[in-house]
Amino acid sequence: MLKVIAGNFSVRFFSALANLLIAILVSQFLGASGKGEQSIVLATITFILLISNLIGGAAIVYLTPRLGLKSVLFTSYSWTILVSLFCYLFLTFVPGFSMRYNLSISILSGINSIAAINSAVLIGKEKISKSNLVNFLIPFLSLVVIIKQFYFGLNPSLSDYFIALYVAYTLAAILSLIFVKGEISKNDVFQFSDVIPTYKSLFYYGFQNQLAHIFQLLSFRLSYFLLDANAGGKSVGVYSNGLSIVESIWMITSSISLYQYARISNSNDKAYAMKLTEKLTKLGLSLAFIALLIAVVIPSSFFVWMFGNEFQEVNKIIRLMAPGIFIFNYALILGHYFSGLGKYYVNAVASFVGFLITGVLSWIYFKSLDIYLASIIAVCSYCATSCVVIYFYLKEGGRFVVFPRINEIRLLLNKSKV
Repeated sequence: MLKVIAGNFSVRFFSALANLLIAILVSQFLGASGKGEQSIVLATITFILLISNLIGGAAIVYLTPRLGLKSVLFTSYSWTILVSLFCYLFLTFVPGFSMRYNLSISILSGINSIAAINSAVLIGKEKISKSNLVNFLIPFLSLVVIIKQFYFGLNPSLSDYFIALYVAYTLAAILSLIFVKGEISKNDVFQFSDVIPTYKSLFYYGFQNQLAHIFQLLSFRLSYFLLDANAGGKSVGVYSNGLSIVESIWMITSSISLYQYARISNSNDKAYAMKLTEKLTKLGLSLAFIALLIAVVIPSSFFVWMFGNEFQEVNKIIRLMAPGIFIFNYALILGHYFSGLGKYYVNAVASFVGFLITGVLSWIYFKSLDIYLASIIAVCSYCATSCVVIYFYLKEGGRFVVFPRINEIRLLLNKSKV
């Protein structure tokens, strides 16, 4: 268990490091306004990916062991293509989007979605190391191309960022296709008569799961668009950098919950699922607490050196958001318990509550919204989401746990030595 989790964490750590370096380069070369524009573009691609995942997404992890793989892939791919075409048409009518970026955003969303589908299949097959490699390639290759474009190109611009995404997404998608091809059994026969039932199954579970992700992403990124409208692109740039650093703490819990999700999805033992979840909750909260302590003591001067003179307030954002970031670890781990059981509606309800808190508070305080108020609203949303998930977990018969006891830590360390 610890070996798999350590592998997951290593991939996420280096991915987060690559993303941090990308944020630094964009901030240094394009300034706070350019960083804000890049954040809006990336958030838009992420929103489109959420729509694509209505048919598939994380639900593929649950359904891969239960349905024919060829039917799952055909259904998911065809839906992704349709979504990309629709979003291109939609973006052309949305004020504020540059026409020259609409096509790129739509194409990149489709390519990224194919890589995400294949990654979910690999997790469903418990080929987590291959899935990790696919996901790591995206930030790594993006960083390599951005370095080349910014340092050796002429007049760095947002177009260079798009070039990096094209290279990274395309190569990751190709590698994922190669991996998935090796997982298709010779006995897996595709029939068009299977497509409709597969669509229904993927939509049933995918819709519930994506409702959670849609509400969650709206809670997390709605502030970008509201800040942009109220305080300008520079505020978005500063806020997004602070948020990305503090959210990187979640890579610890995400590494743990990925292992948890794969194990529970391939098991029908509820008692085992709860025992595993509570053990991993203690581990995740302990490591996240230590990481947050380190993050909050980093001085403002460090972030000015890292990002530039316009980013003096990043450390204040981190300190404001630290309590909410810690508490949200419950939503991540307990949420994956319900996902592993196919009870995606729990996460949907919890994320909707978090989105409701964000929406109401942002509407009330919109005229005075700044990076500090946006941070406080985010903390309220994180806490509300986590409380709902905890409530459902306790209702299932689970136990509320925080940190492990000393003897549990010793036992865990002894097992890791074996």
